[in-house]
Amino acid sequence: MYHRVYEVKCKHVMLFESLTSWDTSVNYNNYFSQECCQWLLTTHQLLGGLDANGQSVFVEVDETYFFHRKYHRGQRRVGKWVVGLVERGSGRCWMEIVAHRDAPTLERIIANHVLPGTTIVTDAWRGYQNVTQLNNGVYKHAVIVHAHEFVDSVDPDIHTETIEMWMQAKRKLRYQSGTTRGMFASYLAAFQWRNSHKQNVFGCSLLMLCANYNI
Repeated sequence: MYHRVYEVKCKHVMLFESLTSWDTSVNYNNYFSQECCQWLLTTHQLLGGLDANGQSVFVEVDETYFFHRKYHRGQRRVGKWVVGLVERGSGRCWMEIVAHRDAPTLERIIANHVLPGTTIVTDAWRGYQNVTQLNNGVYKHAVIVHAHEFVDSVDPDIHTETIEMWMQAKRKLRYQSGTTRGMFASYLAAFQWRNSHKQNVFGCSLLMLCANYNI
C-alpha cells in the first residue's frame, strides 16, 4: 500500500518486496485505483468559496481531450473529454469525464462543485459565457483569451496555468505502462484523489479505505 500511494514503479516494488509475479503488483495498483473510484462516487467535492480573510478563492476550469493521436498520426482512436476544476493554493480538484463539453454540461459541473463567492477563471470558450448567472449570480467570472495572452497583462491573477495539471495527468497515464481504456476512469480518479490529498497522503489513503468499507 505504501509503495502504491507514493507511486513507486511496479518493477521496483517487486525488487523491494521480493515479488516474482508481475500480475500481483499490477493488480494491486488497479485495486488502489478502483478504491479511489469508490471514494469519488461517495464524495461531493466542493471547491473555492471565501478564504479566512473573506477574500474570494480562485478556481480554474478547463477541458481537455485524452487519447488523441500524436501529430494526427497513427491509428485513429476515440478519446475522452474531461472537464477539470482546480482550487488555487490547495490543489484540490474535480475531474469529470463528459460526453459533451457544451454549456449545460459545464454549468452543471460548476454549479455542483463550486462554492458561492468563488472567482472562476476560464478561457474564452463560449460554453462559459453564463457563469455569472449560475446559482442566482453567486460567482465572479474572469476570462483569459489564450489567443492573445496566457496571463492577463493588467491582473496577473487572471490565468489558467494551475489547471495545467492536465499535463501531469497525461504524463502519469503514459508512465503507467499497461493502462487500459476500460480502466481510464479509475486512473483518473486515483490522480484526482492524490492531487486532493497531498498532505499525509498515506494516512489519508488509510482513511479512504476505512470510509469505503465502513470501518
